[in-house]
Formats: sequence, C-alpha cells, structure tokens
Amino acid sequence: MSQLSGAAVDAWGEGPSIRFTVPATSANLGTAFDCAAVALRLHLEVIASPRHEPGVELTYRGSRPELVGTGSDNLLVQALEEGVRRFGGSEPHLGIHVRSDIPIGVGLGSSAAAIVAGLGVAAALAPARPSDEVLLASAAELDGHPDNVAAAYLGGFVVAARTGPDDRLLTARTDVPADIDFTLAIPDQTVATHAARATLPTSYSREDAVHNLQRTALLVAAAFSGRFDFQPDLFDDRWHQRQRAQLIPGAAECLALRDPRLLGVCLSGSGSAVLAISRGHTELAEELLRGAFASAGVDTRTLSLPADNDGVFRGFLDR
Repeated sequence: MSQLSGAAVDAWGEGPSIRFTVPATSANLGTAFDCAAVALRLHLEVIASPRHEPGVELTYRGSRPELVGTGSDNLLVQALEEGVRRFGGSEPHLGIHVRSDIPIGVGLGSSAAAIVAGLGVAAALAPARPSDEVLLASAAELDGHPDNVAAAYLGGFVVAARTGPDDRLLTARTDVPADIDFTLAIPDQTVATHAARATLPTSYSREDAVHNLQRTALLVAAAFSGRFDFQPDLFDDRWHQRQRAQLIPGAAECLALRDPRLLGVCLSGSGSAVLAISRGHTELAEELLRGAFASAGVDTRTLSLPADNDGVFRGFLDR
C-alpha cells in the first residue's frame, strides 16, 4: 500500500522529507458518467523537503513540462496552500520535487493527482491529521470530479457521489483482480475537460437515462461481485462519449470496436485517451486501438497497465 511517510515538520523549516505517490485514474468508464473510476499503476511522485526560506519552490519532471507551471499557477501548490488553510499550519517553507508518469490533458486524472498530492503534503504537516472524509471532500471540491479524486485517494475501482448540505463525498471501493488489464491508446492531442463538457446536452431523454442507468448498475455489480465479468454493452454510453468523440479523430472508431477478447472499450475520462479492458490480451488490445486511430490518420502510443489497488493516503492515516 502506498503511504505518506515522514513526521510533521516543525514550523515548516526542520524535519524529515515527505515522500509518496498518487496513481493515475480513468473515470466515467463509459456509462458510469461522473460516478465511477479506476486507479491505474501510473504515478505522480512527490518529495517535499523542508527549507529555511519561506514559500514553496517546486521542480517538475514528467509529461509536457511546458504545460506545467512551477509557481502559484501550479495545481499542486494551490492545493497545498488551500490544505494549509483548511487543516491548519503556518506558511510553508518547502522544496517540492514532482516526477510524474501521468500524461497531461488526455483523461488520466493528472489534475486530480496534483490536487490529491498537494492536499497530501498539507495533511502530513498539519497539527492534527484530517480524516479520510475531510480529505476526500476537499479534493472533490477543488477538482470538481469526485470519481477521479476518490480513485486516486483510495485506489481500486471506486464509485463516488457528492451529497448533503455539507457537500460530503460518499464512496464505495473494491479491489481490481490482478488478471484484469487496462490498455490505453493515447493520441498526440489533448482535450480540455471544460471543452469536452461543453459538447454535452443540458438534458437527456428518459430512454437514454434508463439505458445508461441499467448498464451502470450492471457494471458496478460486476465489479463489486469480484468477478469483473464485464461485457462491451455495459460501456455503450448515450450521455457523453458520442459527443466527446467528435473532438478526437479516431475515437469513434475505437468505441465501435467489438472483439470477444475485449471486455469493453471507452473513453478515458473526457479523452483524448481511449481505454480497453481485457484479461491477458493486451497485445491484441493495443493493435486494435492503434488500428482504429490509424484509420482516421492518427498516430498513437499505447501502454497496458494493471490497476492500482493501493491509493495513497489510507495507510498513512490509519497508522
């Protein structure tokens, strides 16, 4: 289990470093729009070390560094500062090094990982450790996508919902079996979440709502039964994928893929990456996804990953 490690830093200027990782996530999973996600074994790693100078000095190594600010515009820094306000503490005196394998802007939860990481640093240094519930609610409020942050936080397959006047986050999680493989095709194109969401209708027919709800219920039941006996029709979405696929050449061809060895194909988050789920057929999944994108004249890179059942905070907070 991934854990935050290190004791609280005295006055933010003396003490041990804090080091932990946050997994990537793939949300929506076809029909489970805005309510389900899975954590993947692809990580953002944070090392936070005390320094005598006030403020935060951040360095970044990873995907698309030209898109990642290192000052007050950095999501991790913003989440850290917000966490200090919420959880208590004085002005940070920190040097933070971030190394990330998570591609940016392709639907793999890079923003959620940064927010969870920033709150994680603040939680590790707080006078009193905030509870799981407080951390989750804070992360969901800052990110706006409870499914992504809950999966990054808890690991595994997660269902999440925000509820109540206090904006609590309700979650349920289960481990993903080791024989379930997740294959990603990532085109050289980013899609801003707000742009993808702008393509969606403001209302849905009862027929389409029932269609998605039936398949989401079966998808979640298959996961929490432990069997993960998914089938392609469970990912046959009518709420968001068709609209978002119009922004991503080749995505519609990927979503139309049918092969008995694939358990399902869906957009990863809002795209541009496409996710295929299988049991031991990763080479086939990569070939089919690459071919579907190639039919639209789009080159992609592919990778196959297991789920990450560890998450990031549970071990630290339970010690």
